[in-house]
Order: sequence, then C-alpha cells, then structure tokens
Amino acid sequence: MFTLEVLNPVARSEGETKRVVSNAARRPRSLDGLTLGLLWNSKRGGEIALVKAGELIRNKYKNVKVIRYDGSMPCEKKLMERARQECDVFIGSTGD
Repeated sequence: MFTLEVLNPVARSEGETKRVVSNAARRPRSLDGLTLGLLWNSKRGGEIALVKAGELIRNKYKNVKVIRYDGSMPCEKKLMERARQECDVFIGSTGD
C-alpha cells in the first residue's frame, strides 16, 4: 500500500497586491519570414530551452531567421540595441 499526497500548487495571498498595467509588446500574426532573436543571459540551463524553442519555431514557420545572443545579467545595453535592430521578435531565457 502506498500513500499519495496531493498538494495544491496555488499560492495563498499574503496581503494586498498592486497591479501594474503596461503596454504589451506588439504581437505579429505569424512568424513567417521574420527574424527571431534568442536572448540568453548565460545562466545555466537557459540555453537548452532557447535551442529547443528555436527548433520548434523553425519547424512551424516558413523562412524564419534565428539569431542567438549570449548576454549577461543584467544584459548590456549595447547588445540589446544591436538585437533590437536585427530582429523582429525575441525570446528571452534565464536558467538555473
């Protein structure tokens, strides 16, 4: 006989929260023909998720160009500006 303990993954509120409303980034209808930037902050494990995301997107959309950017934490402004000029959309990843 085994005992299975089921836990509720929903966090309990610890008081009032303040909602911040910001303008969401532009969302293209499709990634076909766009340039996708994969931005990694050099935390272990994050690069694995980015590589997989890039593969999945290349397989699903036509003519997607994927560029990987290896950054640091915090990301250097110079690298972010270069990536912004070269790409239409981004996926950022951390790890650990």
